[in-house]
Amino acid sequence: MSEKHDLQDEVVEFNRNYLSFANRLIREDRENAKQLLGLSDEVASMIGNLTPGQIKALAASKKVVCGLRAEEAGVLFG
Repeated sequence: MSEKHDLQDEVVEFNRNYLSFANRLIREDRENAKQLLGLSDEVASMIGNLTPGQIKALAASKKVVCGLRAEEAGVLFG
């Protein structure tokens, strides 16, 4: 049970770090952020408008909030 709990804590921390980074990047350079993170206008707007409390709540979902893009998989396996 401890290992499962540790993994869940790591997912929450990863989500918090990713969402905080994405939020800051979108606020500083929206177009670059959209390209770097592979976000649509709609998703960039949602993430860019998140409050710290909302970031904390989303991060706590214990499901990873971002994914590997297909074009990036080619770098790993191509």
